[in-house]
Amino acid sequence: MEKYTDLEQALRDPYLAIITDRISTLSELNRVYAKYRVLMKSQRRLSDYYSNEFLGHNVPEMYVLIKEKLRPDNDFFEDWQLPNDTFVHSEPDLYYKEESFNAGDTNICFILGHSGSGKSMMARTLEGDDIDHIELDDLLLTRDHFTMEDLKDYSDLFYSFFTGEGAKYYIGVDERDSIPKEEYEDRVFIDFVKYAMDYAKQHRDKKFIIDGIWIYLYFDDPSVFEDYAVFIKGTSFLKSKIRATKREMQRDKETLQDRKQMFGREVRNYLLDEDKINSYRSFFGDSPYTVFREEASEADKQNEAVLSELKNIDRCFADDDADGINEILKKAEADTELSNWNKLRIINECRSALLELKIIHSDIHGAMTN
Repeated sequence: MEKYTDLEQALRDPYLAIITDRISTLSELNRVYAKYRVLMKSQRRLSDYYSNEFLGHNVPEMYVLIKEKLRPDNDFFEDWQLPNDTFVHSEPDLYYKEESFNAGDTNICFILGHSGSGKSMMARTLEGDDIDHIELDDLLLTRDHFTMEDLKDYSDLFYSFFTGEGAKYYIGVDERDSIPKEEYEDRVFIDFVKYAMDYAKQHRDKKFIIDGIWIYLYFDDPSVFEDYAVFIKGTSFLKSKIRATKREMQRDKETLQDRKQMFGREVRNYLLDEDKINSYRSFFGDSPYTVFREEASEADKQNEAVLSELKNIDRCFADDDADGINEILKKAEADTELSNWNKLRIINECRSALLELKIIHSDIHGAMTN
């Protein structure tokens, strides 16, 4: 297959979706990423290849980077000195029913932790072709951020909720100001989570990831989630608060000093959040289905190695190099250090890429014959 030699050529291809730092709004960013998610697998693979080749990251990674660029102010805390680590101690991340979720026996996973703790990044390490990832923050003022077509591209679950039981929550800021808090914000998260649980039971062919602070804010009883996978980020409240405040400052740099003065008062609210999160950690922590991992762990290193191999598969695919893909497959099969889950990720991607190449060659042969 013909390969592009520069980014401009790839960007002009209507069958690719590539995110660059030229994107200046979250709306545009979400449109491009929604297009990427509905591309054929071979087109996503090529989009990732060219994104890696010219930008150094695949499309989902660029989505995270540009989203952070549009939200946070990276200079906000440059003049702050963090206290000693004993005051910002983080707990290991908690994974409840991880194996069940990976195997598909449990098809919905809830991720919680402080705002800024890395919930969305944790979710994106799990995303795949059969996974819908919902950020609960997107439930608020949905009409201001998503058209109905956007909702459909975002997630079938999301679209189903806002066109069905949750239609009354499809509002913007003008409607919000005329609705009592107890009829909107105090209900939308509860209703959506319950709807998602029922929806997942009816759609066993897909997996669903739902992340947000609203889980522990609106559900005091952790046992509500014991039939599902639950992952809890252990990042400390202070580290999380600093990260979250950086995000909030992007559009309001003039209030920098006011935000710093508010920081101390907001810490008290984060300590209350810590109590709620700890109730979840206590509930799930003693379960035989729970494992703990440090935030910077061997699992993270292994995941980086796996992501590197997945990028190599895309590179071989773009080079029409079936032999190279087969070598990666054999290497993964023989690797005794890989977990079964990571081994399967690589092997399945190799087999998928080989099948896609076979289909492409078959289509080319058929066109030539005709």
